[in-house]
Amino acid sequence: MKKKTPKTPKKKALSKPDIFEKFVKWMSILATERQPKTQGEFAQQFGVSPDTLSAWKQRDDFWDAVKQEWKKWGLEKTNNIMARFYQNTMMKGITADFKLWFQYFLSWSEKSETELKLPAQIQFVNLPIKYAKTDKNKNKNSVAT
Repeated sequence: MKKKTPKTPKKKALSKPDIFEKFVKWMSILATERQPKTQGEFAQQFGVSPDTLSAWKQRDDFWDAVKQEWKKWGLEKTNNIMARFYQNTMMKGITADFKLWFQYFLSWSEKSETELKLPAQIQFVNLPIKYAKTDKNKNKNSVAT
């Protein structure tokens, strides 16, 4: 009996890609700054069903697109963040609050170095190294030291 392979769901084509893009941008804005204020009002203003907007939020590509908008927004604000970082570092010595911003919007990561210090009593001894040597002419293995 032939096994059935599960079908992978195809991404349904968008019937209103321009409104999808506007919805992505709307969702990426701080909730207190959005115009229109609610998802229902957005649906009404752009002539789509609230169910359509909810379905769009279930798409794999939706939240990736929203994250891209967040990154754009953050990159545009980074000059201000850098100025405040400089002020706080110079005046107060405060820097910890900025780390998350740099990590998220600039893909920054801390560099870490590990220094290995061995106790003085550990000494390295020269030991003979054995390795396998193949004689191609005789096709036999021999061990050399």
